[in-house]
Amino acid sequence: MQASHHPKPPFRALKFLQIANHFRYALFLVYARFPGATRQRIGQHFQQWARQVLHTLQIQVQCNRAPPDGFAGLVVCNHLSWLDILVLQTLMPGSFVAKKEVRSWPLVGYLAAACSTIFVDRGSRHSARHMVERTAEAIRQGSAVVVFPEGTSSDGSSLGAFHANIFESAIRAGSGVQLVTLQYRDARTGKAAADAHYIGEMSFLSSLWRVLGSASITATVHIGECIDAQGQTRKALAQQAFEGIRSQLHSGD
Repeated sequence: MQASHHPKPPFRALKFLQIANHFRYALFLVYARFPGATRQRIGQHFQQWARQVLHTLQIQVQCNRAPPDGFAGLVVCNHLSWLDILVLQTLMPGSFVAKKEVRSWPLVGYLAAACSTIFVDRGSRHSARHMVERTAEAIRQGSAVVVFPEGTSSDGSSLGAFHANIFESAIRAGSGVQLVTLQYRDARTGKAAADAHYIGEMSFLSSLWRVLGSASITATVHIGECIDAQGQTRKALAQQAFEGIRSQLHSGD
């Protein structure tokens, strides 16, 4: 019988305890390091923390090229998992736009708020307008703001339509729109790593347990073109971003 490549339950439980310790350290950062720190310094702390968490999860990150240094603008990426935030934070530290429900998640919501996450109620036009204004302001202040314009995660077999509202922030800030394509692969087979995907009615804890049970996930990141938002409409930007990321997904099959 062929030996399993997945960690045995005791090893999985050990990794779970290590992840719990990482979150304890994150709380220490929020209380002891974040007060009075610059946005750049907070991003550096979060970047290093994300690297440590991915190391514990045994997730390798591969990128086609070095990310643009000090990029201030909209970073647009397809959405596959809660892991996306950790992976992208290791490469391009900045803020994120997330659905308002994340704010109420135990511990995770608190940490997200402490890291300047911009929350949005997708059913409220007022909230959407406020999100655009806050995103544009963060960009003007020198931040990269990562968004997942599909609005939900998928298994990566297809790309959902992009919501155009968020692209208005790049137009208002006069920034670029940096395209990023993300895929999770099984390092042994080269196929999609299903354990990494967070979809459907799956709970966060069940998803985390699946990730803890895998030791062969590779996050493959492709940093694509940066679209100039000047003179564009939000619908045109959304369409260009959609086509660019869909094309890269297909070429990476």
